[in-house]
Amino acid sequence: MIGSRVGRQLSIQLGALALGCGGVVAAVTSSCIIAETPAELPKLPAFRPTILHGSVAPPASRILVTFPEKFVIPVELVDPSLPFQWRLFVDYNPLTGDGIVDTGTSFFERGATTGGIRVVEVAVPTPDTTRCHVIEFIVANGFRGDIEGRQAHTPDSTGGDSVVWFYVPGGDSRVCSAPDAGGTTSDAGADAGADGASDAGVQ
Repeated sequence: MIGSRVGRQLSIQLGALALGCGGVVAAVTSSCIIAETPAELPKLPAFRPTILHGSVAPPASRILVTFPEKFVIPVELVDPSLPFQWRLFVDYNPLTGDGIVDTGTSFFERGATTGGIRVVEVAVPTPDTTRCHVIEFIVANGFRGDIEGRQAHTPDSTGGDSVVWFYVPGGDSRVCSAPDAGGTTSDAGADAGADGASDAGVQ
């Protein structure tokens, strides 16, 4: 009798100990789960700014017969809070990199960005209006160079976008083939039918 009583008490004590250990294990496991550092969210890749070509003013699909006071360029951004850079060229020379006339950075301003679209307005110094001209506006997250040389015209590795206008005095394309004072010819007339298509790898 004594032996069986001792056996029952021992069994009860062992069972209680097992339950206690199980509770401890569960508590430790639970606390470990709570204490785990949450995984970092993956970072979005850098997206290039994109020009809404159908909404630029004046329309890039038309030949400019008078030189406008300003150009209006709506730019679409995946992340509207990020800045982007822009550069303006008139008669860009791909051999020398000459032709930059203005540059700037567009920053986020509350109320100035609608639906991920930010509008840039830029006035172009009026060139010789008796000659043909090519006006090019480029946007990018950044450029490979400062404001001199071909690298100033080239977006960084995330790419960029551009829009081009052609100015032809009075709409007479014959003016474009006339040599200027420097002995060079303007090729704006040769490309006057272009629609200002974008190029993510502008050079």
